[in-house]
Amino acid sequence: MHLLKELKAIFYLIPFLVPFTVFYLWPVIRGAWMSLHVWGIQGMQKYVALANYKKILENPDFYSYLWNSFYFVLLCAPTVLVLGLVLALIINQRIWVRTLIRSVFFLPYVLSVSVVSFIWLKLFDAKNGPVNAVLHALGMNADINWLTDHRFVWWAITIATDWWSVGFVMVLFLAGLQEIPTDHYEAAKIDGANAWQRFWSITLPGLSSVMKIQIFYQIINCLKLFGQVQIMTGGGPGDSTNTMIRYIYVTGFKKDMFGLAAAQSMIFCFIMLLIAVVQFKITDRKDG
Repeated sequence: MHLLKELKAIFYLIPFLVPFTVFYLWPVIRGAWMSLHVWGIQGMQKYVALANYKKILENPDFYSYLWNSFYFVLLCAPTVLVLGLVLALIINQRIWVRTLIRSVFFLPYVLSVSVVSFIWLKLFDAKNGPVNAVLHALGMNADINWLTDHRFVWWAITIATDWWSVGFVMVLFLAGLQEIPTDHYEAAKIDGANAWQRFWSITLPGLSSVMKIQIFYQIINCLKLFGQVQIMTGGGPGDSTNTMIRYIYVTGFKKDMFGLAAAQSMIFCFIMLLIAVVQFKITDRKDG
């Protein structure tokens, strides 16, 4: 009887296990196998064991592009989380335009990364872009080269990414805010707590589970940056916006070195898994 229940459970999992195996597990295993070979556009050429991994770790470009990926996390993840939380707090108030605000900020999230990137590519155009036109109207005379000046390029990519993804963050925070009982706020008001004290003592603790999910998702999402860089900057100026995903793309599809690209992918996958484990350990310790 116990065995029959287990077989039934496996049967119900089949609709998930089949696509998971075909579209996720098998490609990972195949990628790990390819990473141990010199593999070009014509297929496997020779087995080289861990030589691809050694070549990557001895290449200074690997550490430069890895830093670029983490630098974007440091810029984008905090800003999109703060903006999403602020918008959710505004919409959670009973104001008559909250449906309009929610629709306006969520609408960009349904666009593809290529559409978003081309929109901001035009907006940040140094000569004819609306962003510089607005700055000129505010009294700034010089044109800012948003996409070709290393001082501004990361901020341009961050602004475009925040505009694209803040709606999703806002909706998740809004769902978390609506789960917090209103009588907690009423009791705090009676006790004399001001707005900041209510936010710090009730709102933030009430959003802790949502916040953990948001932080994890945004870190991983930012590390996977590719489309915005590929379309808006092409990795430039110089190599200043080349990220790990674009590094893998160039190695595999531009240089036809698929074995080396597979090894780069495996290393990057391991790094993201390590980040996930560390984050879960930290959050579990806090919960305990």
